Amino acid sequence: MKHNRLMRLISALLAGLMLLSLAACGENTEENADTLPPENQSEEDTGYKPDIPKTNYASDFNVIMIGWDQSMYIPDPEAERETNGISDAVYERYMRIKDQLGVDMKVVDGGSWIEYDSTVQRSVQTGDDNYQLVMTHVYQGIVGLVTKNCLADISDLPSVNLDAEYWNKALMDQIKVDDKYLLGYNDFCLSSTHCIVFNKDMMAKYSLDQPYDLVRNKQWTIDKLFEMAAVVPGTDTNGDSVLNWQDTYGMSGWGWTFLISFVTSSGLKIVDRDEDDHYYIAYEDNEEKVLSLIDKVRAMYDADYSFMWKSTFNAEETIPFSSGRTLFQLYATTSLKSLKGEDVRFGVLPYPLWDTQQDDYMSLNWNGVMGVPSVLKNPEMVSDVMELLPYYTAPVKIAYYEDLLGAKVADAPDDVDMLNIIWASQVTDVGLVFCNASGSMDSLVYMIPQLCESPKKQFASFIKSNKRNAQKGLDEVFEGKKK
Repeated sequence: MKHNRLMRLISALLAGLMLLSLAACGENTEENADTLPPENQSEEDTGYKPDIPKTNYASDFNVIMIGWDQSMYIPDPEAERETNGISDAVYERYMRIKDQLGVDMKVVDGGSWIEYDSTVQRSVQTGDDNYQLVMTHVYQGIVGLVTKNCLADISDLPSVNLDAEYWNKALMDQIKVDDKYLLGYNDFCLSSTHCIVFNKDMMAKYSLDQPYDLVRNKQWTIDKLFEMAAVVPGTDTNGDSVLNWQDTYGMSGWGWTFLISFVTSSGLKIVDRDEDDHYYIAYEDNEEKVLSLIDKVRAMYDADYSFMWKSTFNAEETIPFSSGRTLFQLYATTSLKSLKGEDVRFGVLPYPLWDTQQDDYMSLNWNGVMGVPSVLKNPEMVSDVMELLPYYTAPVKIAYYEDLLGAKVADAPDDVDMLNIIWASQVTDVGLVFCNASGSMDSLVYMIPQLCESPKKQFASFIKSNKRNAQKGLDEVFEGKKK
């Protein structure tokens, strides 16, 4: 079922390229622009077309973005507009919404990533309605926005249809607060998660098959990843008789946030919710599997075939994937575009399954989330914009794929397939989103990288020293909202 959906997505992307070309040749006229769905979507593709008539709100729509690349979302009127696929698609979406609703979307300064939530809180408390959308840090500030009642329930916005394909309701369900959708996620967000890149030339050099079919056949497991990486032992490339960042390895990467994603990809949760909707620390639900995962990741971390740099590092003492000296590297999807123009030929893979019995790949969301301030003087306008932003995003997604891969979608079908698998399997974890509920919650989220950096630390003592305060922090966020 999911495979069929992925194939439909790929077909829609390829069809979109053709339609975009037609549009560039003048096939889409001004007369029908207001009634047509996005250029690469039809009602059959989306299954739903929002019933939002043309109007003129004559209003600004102010957005606070923390850690998001504005160029991917809303054009900067003060910057010289580039003419490339992603910029053109973003500008076209902006203009479609402006023409249909009479709103001017703007990114406004809400302060730094440790200040923006206070900015929103002040606006809500004074009833100023200064901001219509907040795109948050992956976890910083979210606790304050939720506990201070600064966010509206997105499902209450009249135009929003969370069941539409371009909304990720399944992800939003995982982080509901008091049965309210205070935190949103949809196609407009252009997913950021972790992935694994591999060097296609090194794969051939060591007579290894490219692992795309392993992924498709659900044979891409954590053991398989580490087994393939071990084929390339640490090799003294520069001849100084010391293995360091200047040498060649089967596996490399930052041994901090990227290790957390192995928890999720293995089907484990940091925080889960019981039948009474009570959030709790979940590591001990499957302690045997957690211990086994810790052993596997620690063994990789310390193996001679891997070079993992620590949480604090000198940038000059890392291995750029573009150097061609690593078979696999833990990577961020949003960083793929940095490989454009480099000599290395790369492929993209999801984080692996725990074993072949695991049903689905699971990719941890490392974006922030969307929040609508709870003081709204014009909820209809906000509602209409919130629905049209993801609906008109399909052409942006095509350009985004091409921007990340440095190739046309039609020229990189395997990697497009892998990105679809990654983003179709995207989930979140309450532990990460509410990481700042307490210092102990933060420690539990970063448990595996901490255990890798400090070999003397053990799971049992680590849980014992952090669980109580972490649970207290969670209860203050979620139980406090129910009183």
